[in-house]
Amino acid sequence: MGARILIVDDSPTIRKVVSAILERRDYETLAARDGQEALSTLAWRSVDLILLDFVMPRMNGYQFCRELRANEKLKELPVILMSAKADKIRGQFVQQTGAIDAITKPFDARGLVAVVEHALHRTKEGRGRPIPDAQHMPAEEPRESIYPAAVRISLSDDPGLRQVQASQEVGNYMSQLLTPELRRAHALRGDDALLGRAIQQAITPECVTELGALLKNMELGEESHEVLSGDLSVIALPEVLQMLQMQRQTGALKLMQRSTEVTLYLGQGNLDYAASKGLPREYLLGRYLIQSKAVSRKDLRNVLENRAGSLRLLGETLVRLQLVTEEQVKRALVQQTSELLYEVVRWKKGRFQFVAAADNPIAKKSELQLAVGGLIMEGFRRVDEWQLIEGSFDFNEVLFRDQAAIKALAERSKLTAQERAVLDAINGERTVREIVDVMGGSSFELCKILYQFLNSRLVRRHAA
Repeated sequence: MGARILIVDDSPTIRKVVSAILERRDYETLAARDGQEALSTLAWRSVDLILLDFVMPRMNGYQFCRELRANEKLKELPVILMSAKADKIRGQFVQQTGAIDAITKPFDARGLVAVVEHALHRTKEGRGRPIPDAQHMPAEEPRESIYPAAVRISLSDDPGLRQVQASQEVGNYMSQLLTPELRRAHALRGDDALLGRAIQQAITPECVTELGALLKNMELGEESHEVLSGDLSVIALPEVLQMLQMQRQTGALKLMQRSTEVTLYLGQGNLDYAASKGLPREYLLGRYLIQSKAVSRKDLRNVLENRAGSLRLLGETLVRLQLVTEEQVKRALVQQTSELLYEVVRWKKGRFQFVAAADNPIAKKSELQLAVGGLIMEGFRRVDEWQLIEGSFDFNEVLFRDQAAIKALAERSKLTAQERAVLDAINGERTVREIVDVMGGSSFELCKILYQFLNSRLVRRHAA
């Protein structure tokens, strides 16, 4: 057995996932849900390294380090910070607490193991950071926003245990939901009408949705069941995906925002396929096949008009008619799935639900096995660009070509075919939204081109 590592995090899922990763590498693990529990553990068990979350209830990571450094027996213990904001506070935290390193959530298994091995190696060679005395640690800790728990986890595969857990969750949920309103209504003293209104006020449509998901989990005998759900405004999608990837989960991650729904189908933690409801037509498979010139718009239209009632998938139909190859369909599915993930990475609000063992015929056939890490990074890059683009014009604005500027452009041939098509679509009557609709391609790519045209003065917002 390798080194013994204490994992301190208020998330039971993070504790379970990190323990599983390290135990597969023959490390021994202990776990604590906050700083106080960690100190209690250290009073009777020795460890070689501590993996420490920053934001926790009762005693956070900084407070824990103050207590650790004040203890003569424990003050030399090496600490690695685990945090969603480790990059932003790494310097302060490491300098003030003597932490040996920091790792940013979400992280992958290889990254975690590499940081742990490096820290243990440095400690063994006596190359750890200078340990500050507790009384010299600043009273003001590095700032990081509060990260409340907003995720529900069910890890049992046994239907009976799952029902018990679900019933407990329903009880806890209703208690948390109603207690504040009942406390405020305490002064009503028997006024049933006012008390009823207080309860009704607490049960919002969003609460009903969440309660329905909890109750659904009480059903027995299902091969697939919801094991994870929560609020995207608190638990970001990248963290959810990272968690599922580290656990090598297989199932469907459903993301919901108002009338829009995107489902990501995972196989062993990787992305196999994505489907959507309520999104623009640009996310349909046909658009990607046309864009790649795998099939003509006319041929695709004919196939769609003649396949009404057919149970065969569009890609299979096109391959069967020898209009496209299986490889062309797969490339289009990769594009479609990737862009759907980029879209949901932008969502700041919504709900997520993960259903284990759920499958989809397209996902089962395709098995794209896309690594989510690289897709998430590209999604973040697009989010940054979207913020610039969306702030530069109103989608209801009418755009005009500046003929003088276009004429002054020495070589219009420097524009790509898509850029020339977008420029031609600007006729002084269409709004930005209408231009995007008539072009029928990726709204991100089209708006990026319009943004470039506005900055280069080839296009103006108002007629002269």
